[in-house]
Amino acid sequence: MITDEDRERVRAATDLVQLVQETVPLQPRGQEFWGCCPFHGEKTPSFHIIPSTQVWHCFGCGEGGDVFSYVMKRENLSFPESIRYLADRAGIEIHDTQDGRQRGTKRSRLIDVCEETAAFYHTMLMRGKDARPRTYFASRGMGGAVCRTYRLGFAPGRGALVSHLSSHGFTPQEMVDANVAMRRSNGGLADRFFDRVMFPIFDEQGRCIAFGGRIMGQGEPKYLNTAETPLFHKKRNLYGFNWAKEHIVAQAEAIVVEGYTDAIACWEAGIGNVVATLGTALTEHHVKTLTRFAKRIVYLFDGDAAGQKAAERAIQFIERDSMDLRCVVLPDGQDPMEFISAHGGDALRERISAAEPLMDFVFRKLEDRSDISTPGGRTKALQDACRLIYPLRRSYMIDSYYIQIADRLGLDLDAVRSAAGRVFRDVQREEEVSSRRERERAAARERVEASRGGSAGWRETMRGSSNAPRRGASPAPDFVDGADEVDVPVDYVPADAYDDATAAQSARQQAATMPVLTDLERRSIAGERELLSLLTSYPDVFRPFAERITEIDWVDPRHEAIAWAVLATPEGTEPVQVMDAARAVCPEAAQLVSAGTIAVTSSHPTEVNIGFLLDTLELYTVRRRLRASQAKLRQDRSLAAEDRRALTIQATKDAARVHELERAVEGVADPFRLLDGEGASES
Repeated sequence: MITDEDRERVRAATDLVQLVQETVPLQPRGQEFWGCCPFHGEKTPSFHIIPSTQVWHCFGCGEGGDVFSYVMKRENLSFPESIRYLADRAGIEIHDTQDGRQRGTKRSRLIDVCEETAAFYHTMLMRGKDARPRTYFASRGMGGAVCRTYRLGFAPGRGALVSHLSSHGFTPQEMVDANVAMRRSNGGLADRFFDRVMFPIFDEQGRCIAFGGRIMGQGEPKYLNTAETPLFHKKRNLYGFNWAKEHIVAQAEAIVVEGYTDAIACWEAGIGNVVATLGTALTEHHVKTLTRFAKRIVYLFDGDAAGQKAAERAIQFIERDSMDLRCVVLPDGQDPMEFISAHGGDALRERISAAEPLMDFVFRKLEDRSDISTPGGRTKALQDACRLIYPLRRSYMIDSYYIQIADRLGLDLDAVRSAAGRVFRDVQREEEVSSRRERERAAARERVEASRGGSAGWRETMRGSSNAPRRGASPAPDFVDGADEVDVPVDYVPADAYDDATAAQSARQQAATMPVLTDLERRSIAGERELLSLLTSYPDVFRPFAERITEIDWVDPRHEAIAWAVLATPEGTEPVQVMDAARAVCPEAAQLVSAGTIAVTSSHPTEVNIGFLLDTLELYTVRRRLRASQAKLRQDRSLAAEDRRALTIQATKDAARVHELERAVEGVADPFRLLDGEGASES
């Protein structure tokens, strides 16, 4: 686990405003910064940051927290992963401990392996005796300057990389974990890549985390990527994102291509906002990454059947976060590099500017694939169209898609709707069968591994039988993508395949145990958080009001704990240290104190705002007490006369205090009515 000391070092080294401004333009308002939320589509800014306490909150979607919660949501990371992410960003070395033992910084070591590997491959390309890779790149229009800019390389294989990395102190396990080397049956290592030109893959900070290798002549696979590692996930990472990010932000548009050379060709043609997928179709993680920076994504497909299929698979993302998803399919089966070579970058820019909405494109292609002038062709097109929109079946826009299909195929809307219902049921049954088979395969895999003495023994057994080098052959020259899994005899279902089901079950359990609050209690909680927001920003101004705070009947006990922890700090304590005290009694303090609006919506001095909040919270306290007293007087027939008299006197005093507080609250102008709403009539 990560120590508290390392966590706080990372927190202190990270400026939340600077972090958020990497993806969201922020404008100062008083002592705060405001902008449009990066997590949901909006035109009016509702996302704000309080720099003094380093917390953020969005009033549109309700999310909030500190630097770690922001990175967790933005990058889809766990809490420990968010700490490591920010530590890497700040250049801080952290040390994980497990079972009381130092575990070291494995991630940084694997990055070092990849960086040294990239340097070695680049040297082999630029200075090696083998001229073939230089000739290959030159034939593709990529001279020495391009090779240096993108750190291109050449993998000679034959153990050259393993020998080089060993001489630099890297262990065999580190090379295997980084997937730049593979274990052989005799226990030795072989280079993962052999006789290929190499494209280093970088993370968002520009550090090498993986590689793509292309064969220079004939052979399969044409491209070979690093397999999944602790650093690299092809469904999450995008090639060139480190170079393209600032251009994407500047233009509010991202262009997605399907190959390394296509991306490089676009960059060299002056089209900087381009990234490439890594041997996979556009995924949900890719879309989440790109929509942090742009609301318009143009998918630049190769003009072949595979490119058109990729366009259809991207339909499932059409409604994500108000995103404008468009596509361009190049003519004559050309890829972007070929198109630029033939027509130039300006011609490609023109096509990108005229990009077609994705839904229009895929519907049009359905017509092209079937002869809709015949009943059979129309039926096939209808089936294909309904399968296409199956991922959108629960969308509030589904009727508009039915109308588009009906118009294009010349059918009645009711006929399309009826056909869609049947197709959706068929696809759902197919998915259920597929899911069941995957579970059965996973169970079979576990049984096989158990019978072989565990997964490690099984892998070593298979490596010994299938990967042993032939006599006189060069060591393990190449493997297909993901070859470290080729020994698994059945399909493998990743653990995160069941995340959605687990999350749904957790949500149901949480909903079942969530307390039911009255409207007055909900308003009280809102007022408490407003109070905490000011309290953590201006602790010294609040100290004279400590006695009044004791009169508040807190709805959320966490709020009360935070309030007293803040007031217990010495006078003159800075807001950052105040937040540390709040976190010490409540880990969720950052989320709870970041939701206040009074500091930016009020034109009154801080002291007036404090008085208003204290009056409001006391008003809610007295109203709740008065309501309870009135209910007890109405319902409890066992009350003794003396008890009833005392309760009546207290209720009378409370009613008088309610009217007094109502007048005090009404004496403060809007916008504070939002806190009180219609509550004044509830007494």
